[in-house]
Amino acid sequence: MYSDASDEGWSIILTQVKDWDNRTPVRNQHHDLLHCMRGTFHGASRNWSVIEKEGYSIVRACSELDYLLIRDKGFEMFTDHRNLIYIFAPGSEIKKHIRGKLLRWSLKLNEYNYEIEHIAGEDNVWADMFSRWAGEKPAETHTSSMKRWNTTMSHQLRPLVDM
Repeated sequence: MYSDASDEGWSIILTQVKDWDNRTPVRNQHHDLLHCMRGTFHGASRNWSVIEKEGYSIVRACSELDYLLIRDKGFEMFTDHRNLIYIFAPGSEIKKHIRGKLLRWSLKLNEYNYEIEHIAGEDNVWADMFSRWAGEKPAETHTSSMKRWNTTMSHQLRPLVDM
C-alpha cells in the first residue's frame, strides 16, 4: 500500500506483488493494481498539519479496505513521510510525545498486521500523482468582454426564374 497527501488531497494505491523478491527494491517489483482511492480535504481538515494529512490517508485506507488488508502474513505500507514510520510503527506500546488524532490513529492501526517503510518521494510517483489530482480544481475560463453584432440583409435575393 502506497500513501501520499498534498495540500489539497490524499491518495492510496494498493498493489499486489505475486513473486516478491527480497533482493529487489520495491520500485522494481512487478505490481498488480488492486485498488486506488483519493479524496480532497474539506473544512477543518484543510488546516491539518502535513503529518496529519499524510496519516489520514493511511487510516482511511485501512478503515475502508480492511477486507483486502486483513491477512495472515500482513501487508507492507510505504510512505514518503519519515515521521509516520515512528508514529505508526506496529506495536502495542503507546507512543511518547504523540497526542490527539495521531495517537488515536496509531492505536486504531494496531488492529492490523503490517510493516511500514519509508519510500523516497520520487519512487512514490503514483500515490503522489493521485493526491495532486484529488485536489485539482477545474480550470476556470474568463471572458474579458463580449461584443454583439446585429446583422441585417444588405440586398434582396432576386426571384428564381425558370428557363
